Amino acid sequence: MNCPDCKNNIPEDVNFCPYCGKLLSSEKTLPLEGLPLVFLRADLSGFTNLSETMSAEDVMVFLNTLFGHFYEIIVKYKGLLYQVIGDEIVGIFGFSRESGYAPHFSIMAVEEILKKVKECNKSFSFKKECMIKTGLAMATASIYNIRGSLKNAIIVTDGFAKSLLLQKNAGNNIVLVGEALYEATRAYFEYQEFGELIENYISVRAYTLKLK
Repeated sequence: MNCPDCKNNIPEDVNFCPYCGKLLSSEKTLPLEGLPLVFLRADLSGFTNLSETMSAEDVMVFLNTLFGHFYEIIVKYKGLLYQVIGDEIVGIFGFSRESGYAPHFSIMAVEEILKKVKECNKSFSFKKECMIKTGLAMATASIYNIRGSLKNAIIVTDGFAKSLLLQKNAGNNIVLVGEALYEATRAYFEYQEFGELIENYISVRAYTLKLK
């Protein structure tokens, strides 16, 4: 089938268009309260210093290339690239009707994203590598005021704050996940306990993903 808005070809079994965020399902098929979602925050590390040695055109080429790959990877694993903030991306997994696999898909997407960053470093022949710090948190969310696109909706959740806290405490090329996501995926992926993170009203027990 094709998205009625952007006309891209999309799978039959999705509730939203992974290209433009157009909501395709009615409230009867997509509960709007208590949705279990996975929130991704990933921030390029060292890019500010690296960009000072590049022309403005090269900076845009690199970012467009890298973020284009991120977009493709997130869509591949049935997620939504929700927002781009400077050199940081925000992704959400779990809107698809196959959301039972969203926790696992989110981890697989992040593993592929890290590999793509390393590939881009090689293809652009940087003297210093651009790295990435990543946080993933699983949390329930309620969605209100949908007007044709999830990107314009109000999403009430602590998942954004938890994933940001994890991302801020992650090292270079390190992925930190919250306890809920750890519990949902620990049978399939290896982790090492990182410790408890607390900031303002948010508290997260963090685990480091052991990358393959």
